[in-house]
Amino acid sequence: MQKMKTGSLLVITGLLATSMTHAEDLMQVFELAKRNDATYQAAVAEYQAQKEVSSLAWSAVLPQVNLQGAHSEFDEDRTIGNLTTSRNYDSDSFSVTLTQTIYRQEQFDRISQAGAEVAAAQANFDNAAHDLIIRVATQYFIVLGATDNLDFAKAEKQAIEQQLVQARERFKVGLTAITDVHEAQARYDQAVASEIEAQNLLAINKERLQVITNQALEQLAALKDDAPLVSPEPTDVNEWIKTAIDNNLLLLAADKNMQAARHALGVARSGHFPTLDLQADYTDFETSGGNFGAFQEDGTTVSLVLNFPLYLGGSVNSASRQAAASYEQARQQHELQRRATVSGTRASYLTVLSTISRVRALKQALISTQTALEATQAGYEVGTRTAVDVLNAQRELFRAERDYARARYDYYIETLRLKQSAGTLTEADLRQINTWLQ
Repeated sequence: MQKMKTGSLLVITGLLATSMTHAEDLMQVFELAKRNDATYQAAVAEYQAQKEVSSLAWSAVLPQVNLQGAHSEFDEDRTIGNLTTSRNYDSDSFSVTLTQTIYRQEQFDRISQAGAEVAAAQANFDNAAHDLIIRVATQYFIVLGATDNLDFAKAEKQAIEQQLVQARERFKVGLTAITDVHEAQARYDQAVASEIEAQNLLAINKERLQVITNQALEQLAALKDDAPLVSPEPTDVNEWIKTAIDNNLLLLAADKNMQAARHALGVARSGHFPTLDLQADYTDFETSGGNFGAFQEDGTTVSLVLNFPLYLGGSVNSASRQAAASYEQARQQHELQRRATVSGTRASYLTVLSTISRVRALKQALISTQTALEATQAGYEVGTRTAVDVLNAQRELFRAERDYARARYDYYIETLRLKQSAGTLTEADLRQINTWLQ
């Protein structure tokens, strides 16, 4: 059975070696995703659109210049008694009006509101970039896990096939019962079905990765056997929570949204405030006829326009109540996000620690199941263990190999999630993981 196990490992090793040929690594996949992922590109476009809110708000307090021109032609018939006269003439006019805001509280509050909205948009866009890192890494390791699962399924099928051949040979010479042959055949049929299922699962997960990259990736670089398991630093979960409260991007966006809602309340209340504008007009008018004959006129007017709203039908009070309710909503959403950030950071920290422990435990379990399989095979050779015992031991070994591989992938994904929750995730973290691929 030791020989059989060595054979299965050679199958896996050969498959992994093949997959390493022309394999895409994590950073190459990430670069493809940055260029092609529709979700991320939509976030880029959304951010570009939201940035213009600030420019639009500022434009209201910058000088407003309007040019207006007109050309008119007149054809008149005038009858007085029996006398009818006709005249034709035209006129031209144009005017330039400059308006400059001196005091409009509503516009000043809108500028502050727009600044907060742009800051929230920046935080949401940065979070979209973090989310892309997480999605790429998660799907990358899911594909690696599905690849491992297929490799293990093939190796298990081969091991069971060898067990089936051995059971048949032993039955022919009377060393085992027919039930051992039937059991081995049943396990082999199950292994064939498992391999088909594993192939389908791998194909599905490659398709999901292609949705992100918009490119079919047949082979991915595998995780090195000696890739390290590093405990979170700092080791105090409260330090992580403190960092998250200061840097978590979703919490920052919620804070900026709350600020924007507070400024929106100021916008609504400013409807009661007076406005003061400077207005300058230049007008030029010229006509070739009319009641006063041909003449030309131009002039310049400079005015200060003060407007003091007295009553606007209750719209200001209604808008203020609406804005106050929206501000309270934003405040509660900020508090909800703060609690979620604290809870999520603590959960991610504990998950990383537990995943490290789980990887180490599964590594030991893998060693134990290997030893158990060897002992069971030896017992089968001397007649103290049955073929069913050997098949069960084989199944436990391949299950342990699969669980150990998945746990290692989960560790790196959870490490990235912890840094995302703390708001410290960068592409450098992805590059670090990439160094542990082969």
